[in-house]
Amino acid sequence: MAARSWATSIFTAIGVAAGAGAAQLGLGYGLGIITWQPTGNSATVWVSSLAWVCWLAASSTVIGAVCADRLAGAGPTPANPASVGGQALIAAWRVVIALAAAVGSLIIVPLVAIPARTPRPDNAAPYFTAGGYAIAGLIVGLLVAIGALAARAVAANVIASSAWLWTLAVVAVADVVHAEGDTAAAAQLGTWQFTDAVWIKGMVNLPAAVLMLAAALVLGVLAAWPAGRRGDNRVGVAISGLIGPLLVAVAYLLAMPTPDEHDQHLSALVITPYAVLAGLAGSVIVAAIGPRGSLARSRAERRAAAADRDARAASEYSDWASALAEADAAESRRGKDDDESPTVPAKRSKEPVSVGAVQELDSAKDLESDAYAPARAYGGEPTGRTYASESANRAYAEDTVDEEPAAPAATTGSASGSGRAAVTPLWPTESTTDPAPAQTQGKPGRGRGRGRGKNSE
Repeated sequence: MAARSWATSIFTAIGVAAGAGAAQLGLGYGLGIITWQPTGNSATVWVSSLAWVCWLAASSTVIGAVCADRLAGAGPTPANPASVGGQALIAAWRVVIALAAAVGSLIIVPLVAIPARTPRPDNAAPYFTAGGYAIAGLIVGLLVAIGALAARAVAANVIASSAWLWTLAVVAVADVVHAEGDTAAAAQLGTWQFTDAVWIKGMVNLPAAVLMLAAALVLGVLAAWPAGRRGDNRVGVAISGLIGPLLVAVAYLLAMPTPDEHDQHLSALVITPYAVLAGLAGSVIVAAIGPRGSLARSRAERRAAAADRDARAASEYSDWASALAEADAAESRRGKDDDESPTVPAKRSKEPVSVGAVQELDSAKDLESDAYAPARAYGGEPTGRTYASESANRAYAEDTVDEEPAAPAATTGSASGSGRAAVTPLWPTESTTDPAPAQTQGKPGRGRGRGRGKNSE
């Protein structure tokens, strides 16, 4: 089945290309726009005929390949089209179909070489030249046919351009016939011969140039629009607009018109590169618009992306806020645990015990504090919730004052043998006149006994 499909497609391409070439060449001969017989303006007719032959050979090859591919369906369907083997099979299919179409278009070579046998003053072998232009058109058409099989927009542009060029030629011939003019020089490839027109630098026919540029732009848009809205490959859609004008430009470039002023062929040769750019601009606009609904989808995608960014930002902000709240809570719990930990002693201010005052004890823990250590050392026992004031006073006095040996009694104003004054002890001692014991227990005196002794002396 696969071999039968390949063979059927090959023969279809050959037959369609041969039929398209013969039909177009017969139409050119019938309308009188292709002629090889020398006339009064034979140079102009010769150049125009060569341009037509080159173009129709290329267009016939493309038409044959495209029709064979469409009639064969989708062509070979490899198991894995994305693999290297699948891509190689598809490429081989396209090359074979394009070659078969080029073989079919070879029928144009004898159909132009035999009528062009008449010798010309400026060409000794006109049949060879005419056949050579046909072969050159076949080669160009072969390359374009491979691209047309890969992108339907390219095929559509070639077919639309062919329809436009033949329509323009038929209208031009009809106008010349109506005016009883010469049909051989009437229809020029891709342009209209405006007689009373503005010429730019004697090279460009301004109305004809505007017509060619506008036609290329419109055809580029119209031919690419269906494929672009279907969502075909954007590269194929973008370059499709230049293919039709490119075939015309190659035909004029190979024909090489003589650079005479106010020559219609020279004007067309100068304008065709700009026509190629105009057609490319039209197809690029369609490719930029994209498939149906692409603008709405792109707007929806942009809105969704913006909403997603906002949601991520809000989520990150809430995560940061939660993290900071958890950190603050952990820090507060850590501080509370440190305050309540039994291993850390409580920080309490130690207040000194005033002499002669009764200190109230708040709890048993206060009895063991360092503030009451002197009282415990001197035998002070708690009486109820208090310590005796005498024990506290004695502890405070003996811990803070060092006793000094008693100095010998002396009168006021007397000096010791060493010349130093008598040292008065910090605490009063026994009176020299009192025969009491040297030290008695109890409260120390306030110095009244010593004063009495002095007075008695």
